[in-house]
Amino acid sequence: MRSIFVPRARRALLSSCALFQISCLAGALIGCGSAPSSAPTTTTTPVNPTPTVRPKFAYTGDQVRSLSGYSVDPLTGALTPLSGFPLTTGVEPENVTHDPQNRFLFVSDIGAQMLHVYAIDSTTGALQEISPSPYNTMIESEMMIVDPSGTHVYLYRTGGSASYPGVTGNQIVAFNLSSTGVLSAVQGSPFLAGAPGDTFASATGMAIDAAGKYLYLQNNFNLYTFSIDAASGGLTLLQTIPSQIISGGMALDPGNRYLYAAEYNLLKAYAIDPASGLLSLAKSTPMATTPLTIQTIAYTIALSPNGNFLYTIENNNDLVSYAVTNGAFAPVGTIFSGVYGQKIAVDPSGSFVYVPQACSNCPSGVYNVIHQFSIGKTGALTPLSPSTVAAGVTPWSITVTSQ
Repeated sequence: MRSIFVPRARRALLSSCALFQISCLAGALIGCGSAPSSAPTTTTTPVNPTPTVRPKFAYTGDQVRSLSGYSVDPLTGALTPLSGFPLTTGVEPENVTHDPQNRFLFVSDIGAQMLHVYAIDSTTGALQEISPSPYNTMIESEMMIVDPSGTHVYLYRTGGSASYPGVTGNQIVAFNLSSTGVLSAVQGSPFLAGAPGDTFASATGMAIDAAGKYLYLQNNFNLYTFSIDAASGGLTLLQTIPSQIISGGMALDPGNRYLYAAEYNLLKAYAIDPASGLLSLAKSTPMATTPLTIQTIAYTIALSPNGNFLYTIENNNDLVSYAVTNGAFAPVGTIFSGVYGQKIAVDPSGSFVYVPQACSNCPSGVYNVIHQFSIGKTGALTPLSPSTVAAGVTPWSITVTSQ
């Protein structure tokens, strides 16, 4: 019988075994499979222009040794598996992202402590690993992000390893990214987030502003602001905001006015100082959207490209939609239960939402799939037909490229 994989951010709540052990990935799964409930519908006036780009390919990092790849129908949003996928790779290739220029796919393997870089075939979507990839991250490799110019990659790593006793966790490793996809270390890397020897802290969000001047990091304990050196790509820590996160997620408003963060049972909007990049708390609202939704913990958030809509997983398996206006949140549409997601992707056109089902044996009987939805004018979601598409074992994270 397949085991049930528990997202890293939830292990502190569901398991008492050591966070450094890969065996911690097995645990208990809470509450998949209840019926959808309804939340009030609210309209919103767009504050940013609607993107004109269209989706092209989607990739998931599957927790059990594979990547899944899909073509995306730009009109319907439907995912179609690409030939040659799932693609076997690594041990636990959980996290995936791509560069803004749609050239490369980056995969962090938390189990093997490796970072993989693949070239994306712009016609077929096929992946080809670029030598000398993979790169040894020495300790657990987690979330990654590429700067808007496509010249630097930032990887958060944490934990510890007996093989590298001098390597401390809770760091951002910075790389130069060549035009051919080869990585080299940025001078001064890695950059510490928190004090040396801090408690193990898993990353729950990373974002870089559109100008490539500031990097924001959220982990289990704090929210950090870094400045990015325009010439070298090096980081300087500017601000640390203690937070009650436990689990969470983070998204940056495309107009660089707000940074949105899920912290325990709250959605928070931090105002961004345009001159310094520093954050100040602007607004917060309880996470619960209806009396039927338990008011506890959000696991991830994603923002539409125009900044008008935000999506999150709450109460372990409820997909909730919000309209966002000037940093304030209002629930919209239907709450979809049984969506056990660790990551959410909104496609580059802002028309579709995809959620990998991050468990390998959900009690609801729905697992090893990606949920797919269309976004309505108010931000409310409607399941596509079919509502799911097959994926590899325990699809964990997802990224969608553009044409």
